[in-house]
Amino acid sequence: MKDARNNLLENFDEEVHEKLRVNLQESKEYLSKYEYWLWEITKHYLEPYADFAIDEHSFILRENPFVDEKIHPGPYKLGKNIDDVNIYRVGHPLAQRIIEKTKSLSLVVQELAFNYSDSIKKINILESLIAKSGWLSVINLTINSFETEDQILLCSVTDEGTELDIEQCKRLFSLPASKSPLLGGDSGVGSHVKNLINQIAQKQQAEILQMNAVRNAGFFDTEMEKLDRWAEDVKSSMEIELKELDKEIKCRKTEAKKILNLEEKVTAHRQKKKKKEKKTPPFFFFF
Repeated sequence: MKDARNNLLENFDEEVHEKLRVNLQESKEYLSKYEYWLWEITKHYLEPYADFAIDEHSFILRENPFVDEKIHPGPYKLGKNIDDVNIYRVGHPLAQRIIEKTKSLSLVVQELAFNYSDSIKKINILESLIAKSGWLSVINLTINSFETEDQILLCSVTDEGTELDIEQCKRLFSLPASKSPLLGGDSGVGSHVKNLINQIAQKQQAEILQMNAVRNAGFFDTEMEKLDRWAEDVKSSMEIELKELDKEIKCRKTEAKKILNLEEKVTAHRQKKKKKEKKTPPFFFFF
């Protein structure tokens, strides 16, 4: 049963593994897509500074990569339910420092050879690219709207002129690769290739900005609905207060009218009494 299970898992596409949370490398814990990306970028950046235990997704710093900051040497470990070590995650200060640093690096054009044949992963959407070559550009797009967000543009085209979709570009980076200097450097990239990459980048950027605008419009509509509901609540509350105030005013008027009528009645009674007194003749007494 175990052999059958292993054979079955080995023939699953990588995307299926991600959805089922199955780790092909038989590690003790499953790493999410974002944890995997963080692990890969950390290994790349800290290679000269740290010793890695790949199977355990942990590392210890033998040298501080940021000499102007005080950084704990570790050990650090990526995953869940971790005790007695520093939990390494995207929000960790060291991880944030590495992400910021790698984003700001100025990279030169290089040749990458992605090795699919020797990979233990099965990625169906890449099989049509075996033995092919082309051009790939990764661009960081920062959008400032309701909040600042970063988007990655993945632009690629084969030497035959076929455009790769974004998912194919993403999956390329899940393969092991070797790098070497590109003959001619930046000048080795022809103007035709640059134009194609720019067109793909502009198309992706337009799609992302459109989605961002639609999402922001949704946020705006939601906030406007909240504001309208708040205004209705305030209006209803004020109407209730006005009705109560009207009742109180009417009540006060009634009470005031009663008081005035009473005073008028008392005054009239006194005047009537005085008039009666004036009408009564005086009495004379004789002794």
